[in-house]
Amino acid sequence: MKDELDDIKAMWQQTKEISRQHNTTDVHTLIALGETKKKSMMAAHYGNALVLSATVLMLVFYFYYLYHFQMTLSHIGYNLMIGGLVIRIGIEIFSVIRSKRIKISDTATHSLETSIAFYQFRRRIHGPVTIFIFIAYFIGFYMLTPEFSKYIALQWVIIMDSSALVIGIVLALFIRRGILQELRDLEKIVELQKSLVKEK
Repeated sequence: MKDELDDIKAMWQQTKEISRQHNTTDVHTLIALGETKKKSMMAAHYGNALVLSATVLMLVFYFYYLYHFQMTLSHIGYNLMIGGLVIRIGIEIFSVIRSKRIKISDTATHSLETSIAFYQFRRRIHGPVTIFIFIAYFIGFYMLTPEFSKYIALQWVIIMDSSALVIGIVLALFIRRGILQELRDLEKIVELQKSLVKEK
């Protein structure tokens, strides 16, 4: 009887050890996955900031050095375009700073709260803020039309404005896809951290 009891104890200990090792492996795998998603998001923030910065530099060169618009409406228009992009660059840089504070492997409740706060921040940014900047940019562009029409034939102005509308729709769909992917990744990170806090 004693031998059978010892065998049962040994089997129980062995099963417990295997289960513990399996859970540890799962946790490490989940943390690695979370870190990968975090790096991917940070790369996207850097990429957005670089693309927007290059666009701002091109616009500044065109509007301030290459071609001098005369009408006040045009000045308001191109400053609206540039201003919106500069604000968005600032948001992306601020997002990088905030995302660096997220520690995937940290099981503290504070770390989970930081991740949730960042997720909510990005949702707000991708809502009214992004829509406002996007619309302001294209309003600014269309405010240049009266001055363009003084130097360009009407048919080319119509083609230019129509093309801008098509580009705007395609760009909106592309941006929306990126936003949805980022929010899905952030949701996964938050869920991962919730599970790690429960494991603690």
